[in-house]
Amino acid sequence: MADTRIGIIGGGGIAREHCRAYRAVGGARIVAVAEVDEARGQEFAREQNCVWHSDWRALLDRPDIDAVSICLPHSLHAAATIDAARAGKDILCEKPIATALDDADAAIAACHAAGVRLMVGHTHRFRREHIVALELLRSGAIGQVHQVRDVIWAGREAIVPLGWRGVNVLNGGGVFMDNGIHAADRLIWWVGARPTWVAARMSRATTIVEGEDLGVALIGFANGVTATLEQSFAVPRDAGQCDATFVGSEGVLRVETWRGLGYARIGEAWKAIALPEGGLNGFDAEIAEFLSAIREKRAPSVTGEDGRAALELIQAIYRSARSGTSIDL
Repeated sequence: MADTRIGIIGGGGIAREHCRAYRAVGGARIVAVAEVDEARGQEFAREQNCVWHSDWRALLDRPDIDAVSICLPHSLHAAATIDAARAGKDILCEKPIATALDDADAAIAACHAAGVRLMVGHTHRFRREHIVALELLRSGAIGQVHQVRDVIWAGREAIVPLGWRGVNVLNGGGVFMDNGIHAADRLIWWVGARPTWVAARMSRATTIVEGEDLGVALIGFANGVTATLEQSFAVPRDAGQCDATFVGSEGVLRVETWRGLGYARIGEAWKAIALPEGGLNGFDAEIAEFLSAIREKRAPSVTGEDGRAALELIQAIYRSARSGTSIDL
């Protein structure tokens, strides 16, 4: 089978990670990159042995591109997705799908109208420890889940600005639109139900972002689960934390991203769970799923609608924090 021909929209660090993963997985060829900054775009093209375009529309006009990775500042995701859909390209869009729900809806509608695939890059779903956690929850290993604590504290070597990720108009907000959108997606995925209400508070302890750099949300789900979602950019490197704890009717499960997981049933000792050996890392597995969906002519496992659901929760968190009241979804 011929390689899927890929265009990369955006020439930053995450775009390089996409290129690395496409090559690691195989079955894809990088054809072109679109990057508005000429020096950066030409350097990227030399590194990746592809063609540089200053405008993503020129890249999308190429008949020798089948699919694109959108690796732009958040505020440009929806516009690039809509243009790519109209050009007939399958799309892997980095998270979040958009910075506003109306834009997310327009992007999803454009993809449906054009008959192209839209996958949103919620890579946490592809980590082995997260997948095993989901399997344990669905198997009833700790009984019926009642309570969840989901935490991403991004430890940093120094309190320095985050570039465009620290600019509200480009990022769509602070830490909740950055790492928080990952946590929102994986939380909905793990709980297996839609959020129905949220109460949140957030604040700013540093100057690394214009928006909030820490906060917490209390979330209720349609199946009765109550969860807390905690986010921070304002912790030292050694204090960084990325984990989730589930309290069930028959025990507790804890998953630590990049480390592993374990659980204990009532009256039993803690049991560490061995993860499958080998296989792809989470990011490469995400790229592999995108390519498989294209080859198999099916929807990807993380759809535009999934991306919208995560965005809807994050937007509700912002509304609650601004109003000081709980918000119904």
